[in-house]
Amino acid sequence: MTIELQPQGKFGDYRLLELISYGGIAAIWHVTDRQGKDYALRVLHDSFGNNSAGPEMFRRGCDVMASLPPHPHIIRYHSHGTHEKRDYMLLEYIEGANLRQMTIKHDPLIEEKLSDIILELAEAVAHLHTNDWMHLDIKPENLVISRSGILKLCDFDTTLPIPSSPTKLPKKSGTPLYMPPEIVNGWGTDQRADIYSFGVTVYELVTRLKPFEGDSPAEMLRNQLDPRYHIRRPRELNPGVPMGLENLIIKCLAHLPEKRYAFMAHVLRDLHKALGAR
Repeated sequence: MTIELQPQGKFGDYRLLELISYGGIAAIWHVTDRQGKDYALRVLHDSFGNNSAGPEMFRRGCDVMASLPPHPHIIRYHSHGTHEKRDYMLLEYIEGANLRQMTIKHDPLIEEKLSDIILELAEAVAHLHTNDWMHLDIKPENLVISRSGILKLCDFDTTLPIPSSPTKLPKKSGTPLYMPPEIVNGWGTDQRADIYSFGVTVYELVTRLKPFEGDSPAEMLRNQLDPRYHIRRPRELNPGVPMGLENLIIKCLAHLPEKRYAFMAHVLRDLHKALGAR
């Protein structure tokens, strides 16, 4: 039996109110339980073939979230399971939008909360690393901002344990233009991949441009993989960027992992200095 998901329909004990997003692996719905409490329900698509990696990634993301201690800037996990042969995960419901959507709409909340957004993202990634996980898909689409400006890191389908030494991934993981050269090139990878993706995200946040420019995605990717490519410094594009933050971003974006920060905790330490935060 196939469950048809539609507004005002039911999924187990939950009433479907509105489709929040429809991704490559799952759909996310705003739902309420029998007591009227709001949640986000993530339901695995039922159209995968036998050899597809999608279900395995979804279930790994569920297991990661179930094992991860709660953090104020990581989307809160409630439960996961199977209903009528459909895998699902129940998460907290955030009234807001992802950072990509907000950027496209030139939402003034971004400028108002810019320093907080950057710090909260760093704190979320540091928490993940402290618990021996690397996210491997940090990008604006996976950052939800509440109406009050609180950031939540989402989507842990690509998350893997941090290896004891850089290790080649079984398959490329992440999103082109946020993915570091070591993943694209099939080199050994560790938590510094997240530090690179953090750098791309923050560069884009403060300049409204990708650090690797070009007239097409293919040209941008070529520039990204060219160790000789000169990244324009953020202050050339936005003079309001503090010098300390500019230096931090450029270090995160180093082509070779050994030239980046080794640990997110060190990024967070320097961020506090650069932004004058406690």
